[in-house]
Amino acid sequence: MIALERASLRYGPILGLSPTSFELPDGGGITGLLGPNGAGKSSLLQLLSGLLPPSGGEVRVFGQAPFRNATVLSRLGLVPEGDRLPTGLRADRWLRMMGELSGLHGDGLKTAVTRSLETVGMADRAHLTFARMSKGMRQRIRLAQALLHEPQLLILDEPFNGLDPEARLTLMALLRDFAANGTRILVSSHILGEIAQLTDRILLLFRGRLLAEGTVTEIRQLLDRHPVELRLTGEAQVLARWAVEQPELAALRMEDGGVVLSVRSPRDFLPRLQKAVVEGRLPIHSLDPLDLNLDAVFQYLTKDHA
Repeated sequence: MIALERASLRYGPILGLSPTSFELPDGGGITGLLGPNGAGKSSLLQLLSGLLPPSGGEVRVFGQAPFRNATVLSRLGLVPEGDRLPTGLRADRWLRMMGELSGLHGDGLKTAVTRSLETVGMADRAHLTFARMSKGMRQRIRLAQALLHEPQLLILDEPFNGLDPEARLTLMALLRDFAANGTRILVSSHILGEIAQLTDRILLLFRGRLLAEGTVTEIRQLLDRHPVELRLTGEAQVLARWAVEQPELAALRMEDGGVVLSVRSPRDFLPRLQKAVVEGRLPIHSLDPLDLNLDAVFQYLTKDHA
């Protein structure tokens, strides 16, 4: 569905996105675009949504260049960053206007507006003007607009900014439903927790460069220079004596009721640990991986490339 081959984007002398290559397959799923402010997330989304042409390389969406390509644009929906809605206009009238710009007319337009409003849970409040709506309500209307023409690809740039916790959970549930029904979703954020909860795959950008692509576990396994931290609870002395005999051990810290191990090559270490427990040689009560999460992966990668 999406393919980039050394695609880059310049704003005059400023390089917004370094030459970047990756692919996303057809079919439903949610891919998170993660990085701090200024990482190049919006630049990448502008290339994918056809708002700007690449300065170098190639961008393909549905097999074609998206810039000024109506065939491609008719199959994707975009929720850009920022809220710039006309405050005095009613939401339903704005949706009808945007639907007409998308090529919808007559009964087809009416059906599309009704369906989109029901999908985002705003059918009973669409008569309100944007000035009378909360941030969460406006965000749902923006999503309804992107869904009017039933896109196969949905692109959202920082969609959770300014939303309260309840509105965030509601939006996450909607996106999961779309993905389950076959929509490919690309969502950007600089908040790690949102991406970790929502996505099945991440693209991690930093200073205009794509640092990593894959699931959190896949990326963590590539960071061999950073030993994995595991907390084992049980008889600390017994655990420590067993651990120091293992070739993968990089460091050990005693704790009340257990130990914290730093180990290299967890694929080799963990099966041996499991075997020792099953055979009764290692009495552990719990095993807690401390850094097999998105926060740790992000910190390691950005530290290595700072």
